[in-house]
Amino acid sequence: MDLTELWKELSGLKEEVQELRQGIARLEQEMLDSRGGIKRVIKARGMQIFCQDPVDELIFSSEASSEERTSLYELLRHYSFRLFLRDVIGKKGSFRAEELARYCSLEIARRYISSLCELKLAEAMGEGTFRLLKQSLYSFGPTLEWFIAQMFQREFASPAMYGVRFKEAPSGGDYDVITLWEERMVYVETKSSPPRGIERGEIGSFLARITDLLPDIAFLFNDTQLRMKDKIVLMLEEELYKRFGASSSNKFPIDRLVDELFHINHRIYIVNSKRDAIANFTLCLRDFLSRQRADLFPILPPPHKSNV
Repeated sequence: MDLTELWKELSGLKEEVQELRQGIARLEQEMLDSRGGIKRVIKARGMQIFCQDPVDELIFSSEASSEERTSLYELLRHYSFRLFLRDVIGKKGSFRAEELARYCSLEIARRYISSLCELKLAEAMGEGTFRLLKQSLYSFGPTLEWFIAQMFQREFASPAMYGVRFKEAPSGGDYDVITLWEERMVYVETKSSPPRGIERGEIGSFLARITDLLPDIAFLFNDTQLRMKDKIVLMLEEELYKRFGASSSNKFPIDRLVDELFHINHRIYIVNSKRDAIANFTLCLRDFLSRQRADLFPILPPPHKSNV
């Protein structure tokens, strides 16, 4: 291939990349425009948004490109990377690959660090030492909220907001993720710490926000592969008993859906990251739909086989 042909090929590739960037930008704008539906259902509930989608506490800056955000999302799909990033933020300064190999191999830790540098989220300080560019980060929680909002947008074609605050909401605090899925409002409370780091008061706040927001579906998502039954489910049962007394176990039983996924009347779901977080959300959403559809279209038994 001579230089002229090479130049033509490179020019063609450059145009294709530019078209892809423009396509991504259009899709993002369409998603932003479609969030008017969320605001509509929120307004119908008599609530007014005070703020949403904060960027100050995310690992990336507001100047991050669409390609960089997509690359970060693809990394965050991996549970090991989310644990790795939680540890990196917890270092509160410099870090080395050898210090971050608790949940992945040293080779993977180095690869993750390289990815952070490529995405301009971290920089080398010399002698195998690195640091995050955003030194003010104190928690992985806000970035996890962003990831779950992105999950609904990218995997379920559902507009989503994260870090939502309302004016004069009785329960106060942030509503971690609110999305409009299949014309139904979904509220997700995210927890990035393991179950031992979650207090019963946080479970009470989750239930209080459900009472205020009146979502069609609610999720309590704990980004862990540890058991939910041992603590999270127990605290939820205690909070339900506190609110509804002895009748709570009959009105709001916490039943196992599968493995460590639980539900309350197929409307409130307790989810962890065992196997895969996205797959777990998909399973719960499908369960909700199957229950709704069964009321309208009962599943018929298979026809009897003819002996003819």
